[in-house]
Amino acid sequence: MSLAKIEEIKGYRLQQISLELVDNIAIAYLNNPPVNAIGAVMQKEILLMCEYINETDEVWVLILTSKMKTFAAGVDIKRFKKSIDDKDVTNVQEVYYEGTLALYNVKVPVICAVFGHCLGGGMCYPAGADITIAVEDTLFGAPEINLSVVGGSGHLSRILPPQILRDMCFSGSFITAKELYKYGGVSQLVKTYEELMSTATAKAQHLCTKGPLVLRYLKACLNEQEDFQMQRKNDCELKYTRYMARHNDFREGVNAFLEKRPPNYIGE
Repeated sequence: MSLAKIEEIKGYRLQQISLELVDNIAIAYLNNPPVNAIGAVMQKEILLMCEYINETDEVWVLILTSKMKTFAAGVDIKRFKKSIDDKDVTNVQEVYYEGTLALYNVKVPVICAVFGHCLGGGMCYPAGADITIAVEDTLFGAPEINLSVVGGSGHLSRILPPQILRDMCFSGSFITAKELYKYGGVSQLVKTYEELMSTATAKAQHLCTKGPLVLRYLKACLNEQEDFQMQRKNDCELKYTRYMARHNDFREGVNAFLEKRPPNYIGE
């Protein structure tokens, strides 16, 4: 077994993603303490990682996971607040969507190994993956509406039935990996983080026995057949985020969250 740590890509030193190459399996650990909030740095590094994988023949399968207690907590709300103040609210989402789209389109199969919490924009990673394995008590949620934010609902249509998706988005509620498994949004359940990583690694090793070329062509074929139209859905979400950002309720929702108080919406 060969192990290499990729600390730099195209002259950029990775800060919020730890990337290892074990034989022909790339393992990417999200690493932005304390809760793996998704901001411009992480998304830039997702983009760079996908470019690296697309330009090398050494990676046959990618595992995306985290060593922290939370897999991913969604968009960095403090940075999102700054974008509101700068009147550039959709810039945060545009950068974020570029990263998730790159992950969906990367040329190799993506295995998402999830545990702890997977919230808001963080759900777009398993939603964009080819295979998702999760610890059974993992919580998945779309709490954006609690901040008066139009969330990334388009991605979730890959892993949730329409009315379950709408219920979750409208109510800002959570479901466990066990529930998501019933809807087909998770491929396999495990009980612990240790079991999660051994299972994900075994799955990746099994895929590698099929050979790199057929994996790449099959990935491209499945994506083309799926016609998921992620770019169109991203553009739609940006449009309605812009609409919502014109209103005082939008700012109130984000401020109330950061100030840890109930929001006072007035419909303006």
